[in-house]
Amino acid sequence: MSATSNNPYIGLRPFDVDESLLFFGRNNQTLELLQRLHQHHFVSVVGSSGSGKSSLIRAGLIPSLKAGYLMEDSDQWLIVIMKPGRSPLYNLAEAILSQIPEKNNAVSIEALVQEIMEVGSEVIVHLMQQIQKDTNINFFLLVDQFEELFRFAAEQKDVSRQDEAIEFVNSILELAKQQTVPFFVVITMRSDFIGDCSLFYGLPEAMNESQYLVPRLNRVQLKTVIEGPAKLFGGKLDASLTSRILNDLGKVKDELPLLQHALMRLWDYETKVHQDDNLGLDDYLGIGGLEKALCIHADEALIGMSDRELFITKRMFQSLTAIDSNGRKIRRPVLLSQLKRINGCHIRGT
Repeated sequence: MSATSNNPYIGLRPFDVDESLLFFGRNNQTLELLQRLHQHHFVSVVGSSGSGKSSLIRAGLIPSLKAGYLMEDSDQWLIVIMKPGRSPLYNLAEAILSQIPEKNNAVSIEALVQEIMEVGSEVIVHLMQQIQKDTNINFFLLVDQFEELFRFAAEQKDVSRQDEAIEFVNSILELAKQQTVPFFVVITMRSDFIGDCSLFYGLPEAMNESQYLVPRLNRVQLKTVIEGPAKLFGGKLDASLTSRILNDLGKVKDELPLLQHALMRLWDYETKVHQDDNLGLDDYLGIGGLEKALCIHADEALIGMSDRELFITKRMFQSLTAIDSNGRKIRRPVLLSQLKRINGCHIRGT
């Protein structure tokens, strides 16, 4: 069980694989995903931004795979997690080789990318077969934030780079279809990008067969999300506080990230101010409630910054986000060296 600074709430980031004990409210959804993965080997998990797609796979599905809920004859898994980013095939090859240390020394990432471009997914299947010689193992690939692929494809002027996006989609679909080794693929994607899937042959058809739209949590499930982690860490929430938070959730957008952030702040506030292991309305009001907790935290982070530092901070956030041609807010992957050039500054440790 993992937590930051002995805090059972993770804040704005997604849950990770080793935090399944802190992940509440998604048991039924995890079972539904297991059923679809058993039937199709390829599942697209779709939902709005902040709906909990990544957390559901990382802290719900993957721990269930390792517990043996999908394959009766084996609970051994090679888990590969990646994002398309600035180079989808490179990131795929890097993620695979990072899970096979002995192959990482013998095969370079660039060489594996070139082989995939020339031969296709058979190269990856061959690697998996070599691993299976020694152990009865299953293979799972998570392509998180799949919508990054559409940004990558749209930005490429070089035809060979455009082909990389196509080859990446072909490879993951072929890996899910082949029957030589047990290979399962899950992608997570924002629902407002579903129409972009038509850019790639075979992708809409695969998604139609096994798409999973992440549902909103009901009031009972949200109650366990709020109270469960605190109980694991020996804390207690007043019933009035739980009711207040549940009622406030209907007043905000992106409710799950804001909820986790407010709960993280609530726990920190109680342990530093009241220190009685009892989280109540006073603590909740002290952090600004669900609607203001994030703003107050952001303001605290800016305290003491010079005008120059405030300017750099603003430019950094602007560099990391963008709005595409359809008016959708998207992440923009940027190298640290690019951030330095954009802001004209030196960053420690570089």
